[in-house]
Amino acid sequence: MLSPTVVEGENQYLHALNLIFPDNFSFLWAFYQKLIASGVKKPFSTLWQRLGPEKTKNLDLIKEWKQLQQENIRFISILDPEYPALLKEISYPPLGLYLKGQLPSDKPALAVVGTRKFSNYGKLVTEKLVKDLVAHQLIIVSGLAYGIDTLAHKTALENQGITLAVLGAGFHHIFPSLNQSLANQIIQTGALITEYAPNLPPLKHHFPWRNRIISGLTLGTLVIEAKEKSGALITSRFALEQNREVFAVPGSIFNPTSLGTNHLIQEGAKLVCCLEDILAELNLPITDATLNENQQSIIFNNPEEEQIYRLLKAEEPTDIDSLVEKTNLEINKILIYLTDLEIRGLIQDLGNSSYVIRI
Repeated sequence: MLSPTVVEGENQYLHALNLIFPDNFSFLWAFYQKLIASGVKKPFSTLWQRLGPEKTKNLDLIKEWKQLQQENIRFISILDPEYPALLKEISYPPLGLYLKGQLPSDKPALAVVGTRKFSNYGKLVTEKLVKDLVAHQLIIVSGLAYGIDTLAHKTALENQGITLAVLGAGFHHIFPSLNQSLANQIIQTGALITEYAPNLPPLKHHFPWRNRIISGLTLGTLVIEAKEKSGALITSRFALEQNREVFAVPGSIFNPTSLGTNHLIQEGAKLVCCLEDILAELNLPITDATLNENQQSIIFNNPEEEQIYRLLKAEEPTDIDSLVEKTNLEINKILIYLTDLEIRGLIQDLGNSSYVIRI
């Protein structure tokens, strides 16, 4: 095992190599593999020396390392004990990670990804499942993109959870820029992660490639809503290649944002209707918090939702027309509340727009 001093030195050399060869993973990976196979213990300093002064003379290792420290950026190479063990198992792990914040190592993590333009159903599902996941101490990993990614990060933070955001650019180029404030919140309890040096801008090919890190950091990937060619499906493919679990939330066959998830289920992804579906597949304990909520004090999102639940409890089974008549609410709003109650396991859809309390 390398000493801490040697590891930090290797970290510094790899950071410098990233600056000389930005966006050139395949080149560095090939050399790394060759050196490790030949028994070299310090691959990055060895490669640096082999490059010769002509390629390295214009870069000051110490100065560049101090610049990272001044910006509160940490950099760990694949040789570092802090490097995530699960990520090291994948086919092409990043040789190094730039970090802002803290990288927890004692809790399981789940990737939560999906479409950039989610439906009301997708919003309800994301908020419910992420809330339950963080209540069970799971770390939420996503990509800081618009849509489900952003909603997953925000919901985790709102429920005092830990979330990690894997970026497709360096830290000087938070993308999308409107999520800079969210990024700042994430590092208070979690971390921003990227394999790209701070100055590297977001390029189109970065985002599909970084998805291997999102899935690689986790026990499984949950796809909530996704179109047929969604980037979220790339993450699920990486998860399969990495022998990680793939979960998908079913949706309407008429909703384009559910075509991708429905297809994943056809292909063998675990269908998710509630938190227990995820915990059971990952062999994680189901605590009292996940038992039937009807046996506990139910917390409703608002008075209208509670009113609907109480009507169902008083007159079961109850159809939607009856609920419209008794509540004077619009049918679309009632459907949203019913969907949320069903996701939470409080009610059951009997078909024909009739619902009963789940006992």
